[in-house]
Amino acid sequence: MIEYAIIALLVLSILLFFISFFAKDDVKQIEEQLDQLTLSFAQETYQLKKRLQVLEEELLIRHESPPHIAPAHDSDRHASASIKNRVFMLYKQGLSYEQIARETALTTEEVRMILRGLAR
Repeated sequence: MIEYAIIALLVLSILLFFISFFAKDDVKQIEEQLDQLTLSFAQETYQLKKRLQVLEEELLIRHESPPHIAPAHDSDRHASASIKNRVFMLYKQGLSYEQIARETALTTEEVRMILRGLAR
């Protein structure tokens, strides 16, 4: 009788051993989901840090220069360094010449001249 029980347990253990190879690995799926979540979180954190840095730089530029500066006609010679910095930062953020002109109270041509001067 005990022999039958031992043989049954041995057969059952071998059967369970083979089933374990073909069963779904839930832990592996959870690990993959956790990895994806970690990567997406890292990407979002990086983008937020980048945006925060741009905002900090913009605030520093706004703090350095009064918001309503009347632009000079020859912007390449008379524009202050803070206006040039602000134009450059806005350009770095991807704003168009027209948008930069609206933000800085300059003309589109003055913005182009400042950016040409900075490119040299």
